[in-house]
Amino acid sequence: MTIRDLEIFIEVVRTRNMSVAAKNLDISQPTVSHAISQIENEYNVTLFDRISKKLYITDVGARLYKSALILLGEFENTIIFLHGSSKCHNIHLGVSPNFGSKLLLEIVNEFEEKYKDVNVRIYVDSRYNLVEKLKSKEINFAILENETGLNNIKSYPIFKDELVIITNKNYSFGDKKTLTAEDLRGKVFAISELDDEAKKSFLNYLKGKDVSINLKYMLQNNDMFYKIIRNSDTVALGSKNFLEDKEIKKHKFDDLKIERQFNLIYQEDDLIKDDISKFVKFIEEKF
Repeated sequence: MTIRDLEIFIEVVRTRNMSVAAKNLDISQPTVSHAISQIENEYNVTLFDRISKKLYITDVGARLYKSALILLGEFENTIIFLHGSSKCHNIHLGVSPNFGSKLLLEIVNEFEEKYKDVNVRIYVDSRYNLVEKLKSKEINFAILENETGLNNIKSYPIFKDELVIITNKNYSFGDKKTLTAEDLRGKVFAISELDDEAKKSFLNYLKGKDVSINLKYMLQNNDMFYKIIRNSDTVALGSKNFLEDKEIKKHKFDDLKIERQFNLIYQEDDLIKDDISKFVKFIEEKF
C-alpha cells in the first residue's frame, strides 16, 4: 500500500463512486479499482460492500478512512517542514514533459546566474502528478499547459506553442510545408501526451472534413514517440517551437491552428517567501 493508494481510497470514500473519483483525480477508472483492490488483497480486508452497483463502506473501511486522513495530513506537514528547514535555498520546479528543454535550461540558467544563492531543482512528470505535488507543497512551481482550475492557485502565462504535423524527413509528403486534411486521410498516426483541448481540436477538425486516420500509437513516453516518428511512416502532432531534430520535418495545416499555452502555476500564499517571489518576478520580467 502506498500514499497514492490512500489518496485514491479517500476520494472513493468521499464520492462513493469509482467513476466519479477517477474523474476528480484525472485518472482512469481501472487505476482506481486497482488501488482499492491492492489494499484489500494485500491485507485481506474488505473496504466496500458492492450492492446493486453501489458502494457501501465497511467498518474496516471507515476506520482506515479516519487513519488515512491523519496520515496524509502528517505526510504533507512533514514535506512542508523539510522544505522550510532546508539550509540551502532551493526552488522546486515541476515541468510538463511537453515543455521545451532548451527554453527550460534558458530559464533556469538565467535565474541562477541572477540569484547565485538559489538553486532550481527540476521534476519532469505528468500533469496530474505535478498538480498533486504542487497541492502538497512538494514543489513550489509547475510549468503546465493551461490552468488548473484549483482554488488559491495562481497562473501566469509564459509561452504559447503551436502544434504542427511532424513526419520523418523521408516521408512521402516530401518538402510540402502546408498540408490539407485530405493529405492526412488514412495515414498511420501517433498521439503523444497532449492535453485534452489540443486532441479535441484536432479530431474535431478531421471530423468536420470527413477525414479518418489510423490512430495506431497512443504514447505517454516522448522518447518512444519520437523514435517511432523517425523510424517509420507514421504521422503525428508535434511542437513547432520546441522540436529541433534534423530527422523530423514539420508541416503546417492550411486552415487550422492549434496552440497550447504554457503557464507558471504556483500557490498564491507562497509569495510571502523571498525566493518564491524572486522567481515569479523573474518570470514576469522575462516573459
